[in-house]
Amino acid sequence: MNTGHILLVDDDPVLLQALPHTISLRMSGVQVETADSASEAFDLVQQQEYDAVVSDIKMPGMDGLDLLEQVLARYPDIPVLLITGHGEHELAIRALRGGAYDYIQKPIDRDDFVASLSRALQTRQMRRQIQTQQHSLEQYALSLERQVAQRTREMVATSAAKDDFVDMVTQELLGPLSNLKEVTRTFGVYLQPLDGAEKVREGLVEMEQSVRRIESLVLELQAVQDRKVPFPSARF
Repeated sequence: MNTGHILLVDDDPVLLQALPHTISLRMSGVQVETADSASEAFDLVQQQEYDAVVSDIKMPGMDGLDLLEQVLARYPDIPVLLITGHGEHELAIRALRGGAYDYIQKPIDRDDFVASLSRALQTRQMRRQIQTQQHSLEQYALSLERQVAQRTREMVATSAAKDDFVDMVTQELLGPLSNLKEVTRTFGVYLQPLDGAEKVREGLVEMEQSVRRIESLVLELQAVQDRKVPFPSARF
């Protein structure tokens, strides 16, 4: 079952009636809005959130390629599908190079259209889930970093309790840190083939670097206890 909010753009009134009907019959739970020009469509995109935009390429004034460029510049996570005329391979290639999620040739095959749109909606949903997970992981990493910083300050201030403190830090943090590193690596591998996820990958790399810094400090604290030498100064 697909769910989502779609914007359909075409200057052909017949197509603006036919495609929403096709979507309503084959994709339950999908809401469709229409616009008869690219400029009107871009105004709508700025006013509300859509899960996919489907637009004809050839339209008077602002065409589908212009709309694609404008939408991706501001809302890069929204999949944009462009409709081309039969045999317009050059336009199709330009659309894909410009960042279009897919292209659909006229005359439109209903099955191909629905399949492509379904994939676009699934991609949009997956991107949202990844962003949510990334935010949760970032918050978790930040919490761990703050916890280590606090424990380190306490350790420096209360050297008499250093052995108990190091035991507590290593036991409490090494396990969660290991799990967090594995999750970030898994997300990084999963994101490799996914279009439009470069920013998310960059965020995961930065987060993994932060986790490594925390782990290095925890291991150093553990080594200090094993060697029974004075504690290093706090780094935070």
